[in-house]
Amino acid sequence: MTPLRHLMDLAGASLDAIGAALAEVPGYLNLNHESHRVAVTGLQRSGKTVFVTSFVHALLHAADAPVADFPFFPWRGQVQGVTVEDVPGIPPFPYRARLDELLGEPPTWPGRTTGLTGVRVRIRYTPTGGLTPMLFSTATIDLDLIDYPGEWLLDLPMLTQSYQEWSARMEELANAGSRSGLSRAWLEAARGLDPGATEDPAALQQIGDLYLDYIRRCQSERHLSFVQPGRFLSSEGVDPERGPIFFPLGTAQATRGAAKAGSNAAALVERYQAYQRLVRRFYGQVFGRLRRQVVLVDLLTALQNGHEAFADLALATRSLTEAFEELKNPILRALSLGGVDRLALVATKADHVTADQMNNMIGLLRDMIGEPFVQANARQSGLFAAASVRATTQLMRKYQGEALPFLLGVPEGRDGGRGGEALEVRPGVIPGQIPAAADWTSLEFNIRRFAPPRLGTPYERPLPHINLDKVLQFLIA
Repeated sequence: MTPLRHLMDLAGASLDAIGAALAEVPGYLNLNHESHRVAVTGLQRSGKTVFVTSFVHALLHAADAPVADFPFFPWRGQVQGVTVEDVPGIPPFPYRARLDELLGEPPTWPGRTTGLTGVRVRIRYTPTGGLTPMLFSTATIDLDLIDYPGEWLLDLPMLTQSYQEWSARMEELANAGSRSGLSRAWLEAARGLDPGATEDPAALQQIGDLYLDYIRRCQSERHLSFVQPGRFLSSEGVDPERGPIFFPLGTAQATRGAAKAGSNAAALVERYQAYQRLVRRFYGQVFGRLRRQVVLVDLLTALQNGHEAFADLALATRSLTEAFEELKNPILRALSLGGVDRLALVATKADHVTADQMNNMIGLLRDMIGEPFVQANARQSGLFAAASVRATTQLMRKYQGEALPFLLGVPEGRDGGRGGEALEVRPGVIPGQIPAAADWTSLEFNIRRFAPPRLGTPYERPLPHINLDKVLQFLIA
């Protein structure tokens, strides 16, 4: 299949084109050529871009690096060559540009990617064992990494909700906690709309802009994760497929005007239903065809941001895992979906805590996802604590007469002003399960954001990481 070179930008790739690319079964699948597609997703700031960049770089250089740099690499000693290529039909992931940011002087964390992108790592190696080496001197494996926004998965519950039901749920959230202060302008404008009046596109756009501003501020100012519709956030206004903006109406408003053709309420219902069709196409054409998936979760930042932010991340994460449950027991009968062979759930930024806290990170992730899901999917899911790029080192220091582990790293934002001065930080104890509401004030941890390590360029070995190779082992074992 020819790559879609005519795409004007990443967001311009239609779901139909992407779905066709993912549905295509390569004709070369045979004894000496295999292919694995791995989807990588996560909510904003979970580290998707860094994960994909580091993963690709490790596969490029693991063969010639010391074993300790990337312990699991099953083709070690057999590699004939490794290349990075585009995935035909999928907008390309900007690997080179993101790597340049990580290896720059000074290094910076890569900018976020939007929309769905992909990159292929092709490994050619000398086969051993079985029938293959008797027939072929060279075998090939393609590892395709497909990166898409986790916010798209948050829209799954909308497929089983009417516009009125969705409006009631969003209004309930908007009046809770810190959201109430952010939602005031939108709510006041929406309550002033006559739902039964003739459709007023300008008024709907104005109120829709206020709603978009509200959910964006939920993310940026309150560090909240559960926002709908997710596609309006992740594509930042450049996605022609998502349609015109819609927003919730109060329960009485949504019911009163919806039955009147040509009214404001009827227009919002139509927009909502059109968006549902877009989400349904995503699940049918894209999500359901990716049988190996990685979901990244930034537990530590949510912990540091407090009880409300953490509870909201838990709500969002449960919504993500419910999306995978739908692949097993579809409640959406219109979809023809397969199943997930491997699902890696990864707590990211494990370099922000000391090694003795890794098990607590996994325990916290397990509690957030929920024991029923973990038990029901034990054979195909795995829980990990990982760091795609390790920004700290660990050392022992005496503290109040006791030897305790500390982290050494450059706090983010201090590199320019303090010449990259590294600090020793005691991150403390991470809870191994979700704390009770009354216990949040007594928690003792200090999660800092660190700048990337200064590695220099060229850096022709895997970037320093934690457990990235274990994620690979789980995905392809």
